[in-house]
Amino acid sequence: MRYLYFLIVCFLICSCNAKQKVLVENENDKITKFCPEDGVCTFEVLENKSIELLKDGIGKLYTNIIDDNNIVLKFEYIRNEIPNTVDGSYRELVYAELDPNNLTVEIENSQLKEVKLLFARFCFCRGQTGYYNVNKGNLSITRSGNNYQFNLEFIIDEVPQVITVVNQTFTLE
Repeated sequence: MRYLYFLIVCFLICSCNAKQKVLVENENDKITKFCPEDGVCTFEVLENKSIELLKDGIGKLYTNIIDDNNIVLKFEYIRNEIPNTVDGSYRELVYAELDPNNLTVEIENSQLKEVKLLFARFCFCRGQTGYYNVNKGNLSITRSGNNYQFNLEFIIDEVPQVITVVNQTFTLE
């Protein structure tokens, strides 16, 4: 009986404790702030890489990521598959290539070509998929200590898009 009384008292003491919460900002939390609820977003920093722009047999733009001395930033949005549909996948990519010696930039519109800013849309959308140069928007990359803040707002006239804003903090090692 004594043990039972002791266990009940311990249980009451433990359960009356206020929940403590440690606030830690997670990298994934930053991405989900601007990621649509119906999908998953990722942001990658590819060091010692470059974007090679190529054209296929019908003149459509496509890319190849190659080894080089630059830095490629890659943002990807993948929409959750729609159940019971065929060809229901949807994905958007945003690429930017940066010179590692000049990472802080403040550019807009036609200057976006300087960083090979690309938008890609992949879906079962006839005539509305592929890679597109971004010519309308603002890109700002600022530095604070070892961290860089990537802020992009853009619009594509050629095809509909879901992602129009990318805000991400990243660190280079």
